[in-house]
Amino acid sequence: AAQAAVLAAQARVGVAQKAWFPAVTLTGSAGHASPELGDLFKWSARAWGVGALLSLPLFDGGQRNAQIEGAKARLEAAMADHRGQVLNAFRDVEDQLTSLRLLSGQAQAQARAVTAAHRATQLSDARYRNGLVSQLELLDARRSELRNRRQELQVRTAQYMATVGLIRALGGGWGDAPAQVAAAAQ
Repeated sequence: AAQAAVLAAQARVGVAQKAWFPAVTLTGSAGHASPELGDLFKWSARAWGVGALLSLPLFDGGQRNAQIEGAKARLEAAMADHRGQVLNAFRDVEDQLTSLRLLSGQAQAQARAVTAAHRATQLSDARYRNGLVSQLELLDARRSELRNRRQELQVRTAQYMATVGLIRALGGGWGDAPAQVAAAAQ
């Protein structure tokens, strides 16, 4: 959209500069003219004319220059907006890539924590069955394992959201439109 705005602003600058060129108008007319209705379709009643008009801007009080300067200013604003949107797009992509990198490390650490908590639960279960610990210690180990699994799922959810954000930041979508455009281009 920003690129289209820049192109439109460039076209407006061209239109404003075109106002300085002379305008040439050619006109023509043909028909029948007769004072009497009976003589209307006779050869002598035919009339035709050709005219040309040339207009050249001489003095307009600076209006054309102001229009050109205004169009150039709108072009600069559109270009600045386009640059800003491109920089925002780069920032969004970089933010999502950084998030994915950080979340990958968190996911690995959380997977190790889940494995350790699961092992602790197994040991507590074996000790409980042998009568060495109370049921409270077994429940505490299970609660710790479930807490670690929940945190692992939260990290995985954040990874999925960052992946979707990266796809959106890259301008991608979920439809088949890019595949259809590529097939049409071939």
